Amino acid sequence: MNSVLTLDFITTIIRISTPLVFAALGGLLTFKAGILNIAMDGFMLIAAFVGVAVEYYTSNLYISVLASILASIVLSALFGYFNLKFKANIFIAGTAIGILASGLTAVLLKGLFGQMGVFTAGKALRFPQLEIPIIKDIPVLRELFSGYTILVYLAFILTPIISFVLYRTKWGLHVRAVGESPDAAASLGINVFAIKMETVILSGLFCGLAGAYLSLDYVSLFSRDMTADRGLIALAAIFFAKGDPLRTVAVTLLFGAAQGLSVRMQLTAGVAPQIMQIIPYFVTMLALVIVGIQAKRKHFNLETTTAK
Repeated sequence: MNSVLTLDFITTIIRISTPLVFAALGGLLTFKAGILNIAMDGFMLIAAFVGVAVEYYTSNLYISVLASILASIVLSALFGYFNLKFKANIFIAGTAIGILASGLTAVLLKGLFGQMGVFTAGKALRFPQLEIPIIKDIPVLRELFSGYTILVYLAFILTPIISFVLYRTKWGLHVRAVGESPDAAASLGINVFAIKMETVILSGLFCGLAGAYLSLDYVSLFSRDMTADRGLIALAAIFFAKGDPLRTVAVTLLFGAAQGLSVRMQLTAGVAPQIMQIIPYFVTMLALVIVGIQAKRKHFNLETTTAK
């Protein structure tokens, strides 16, 4: 166990959790606006592919990140428009986006690069690791807080910003009002369609960052369906944290720890990888079960109080 619980393992958790943090922040905005965004996996997958493809042609990581974000935003706008304008079923629309992203990236992977499963731009470009002054010279703190790439820092810097925006700004108040009661919000002059569409597009932006991090920073390659249901795991974190931004990110770290543990146990304990791969999903399901039990108890207590 000591070989697993190390400073290196904690930094691994932070890196693994980064795409979950981005996705959770994006999903949180739509969640607060009353939209269950189950299309985030598709947004991330498209972003991951576009990032590697653009890097291959431009040899520029930052242009590739921008392209990833743009691709994800376009797909999220499509998802939002069909759901909000044409009243498409949210689950059908979200599933369709996921299938479209999986199929399209597979076709483009074969058509553009002649690969069936994995593609790398092959230029060994890496984001620089940023060293924080003063902290970089302090043992332990150096390993925990210094030496990450810009996308890792951005994910965690955005967390308090999103919390501030949701609870301390007029726009955030409108988002929460729309999510709690669209009709009441509309009666107050709030443009419900615009607010919901804005949150969907912003979720696309965050998922674009998540996808870019996965393919350009974390592993520096694209593989088919590499998002591995991270969008759904991010949704589980939102539900478990009851929509609180800071708690949501804390839960994503828990899920990241589960993923990191599954990898470490394969390497250190020699356990069958098939068994270890179920750990993150088991933790996610356990979290959803806990949320369900809590909701049932709350409903039961409310009924009991009402009856009295």
